[in-house]
Amino acid sequence: MEWVERLAAAVDWEPYDLDIEWERAESRLGTSLPSDFKRFCEVFGRGHFSDYLTVYSSAGGGAVGVVESLEGDWRTIEQHPVVTNNYKPYGLYRPGGTGILSWGVTATACDLAWLVEDGVAPDDWQVLARCDASDWKRHDLTMSEFAYRTLLDESFDSGVAGLVEPSYLPEGE
Repeated sequence: MEWVERLAAAVDWEPYDLDIEWERAESRLGTSLPSDFKRFCEVFGRGHFSDYLTVYSSAGGGAVGVVESLEGDWRTIEQHPVVTNNYKPYGLYRPGGTGILSWGVTATACDLAWLVEDGVAPDDWQVLARCDASDWKRHDLTMSEFAYRTLLDESFDSGVAGLVEPSYLPEGE
C-alpha cells in the first residue's frame, strides 16, 4: 500500500479522483513534481489534517497550491529581501536550479518543503522541515510518508501522534 493510501485509510477518507492539470502547473514551476504529491492531490484535494497540517494541494483544474505558494514567496522576497534568510542555506527554488519548494505548513508554524536539487529526480527529493526559525532538517521520506508519520507515528520526532486525533477536513467544510 502506498503512503497516500495509508494516510487515507488512517483518517477514514474516501478518495477523490480529481483531474488536475499537472502539465500546466509543472510548466509554471519549471519542474515536474513528485508522483507521490500528485497522487496525494488527486486523492485528498485541498484541506487540512487534524487542524494541524495543511498541504499546498489542489482542488482540481489548474490551481495547485505549491505553485501559488512559490509565486507568493517570490513576491514577498521582492518586497522584503531580508526574507531570503528564511531559505538559507539552500535558497528559494528557481526554475532550473536548486532550492526550497514549500509544500505545507503546520499549525505550530513549521515550514515543510522539498529540497529541489539540479539533477535529482522529483521522486527522490528530500523533505525539509523547519520549526521556530531553526535550521532545516532533512528527511529521506516522501511528502505523504512525512504527513503520515507526523500524524500517526509516536516515535517520529517531528510528529504530533498521540496529541491529535487523525482526521482530514476538505477545504470549505
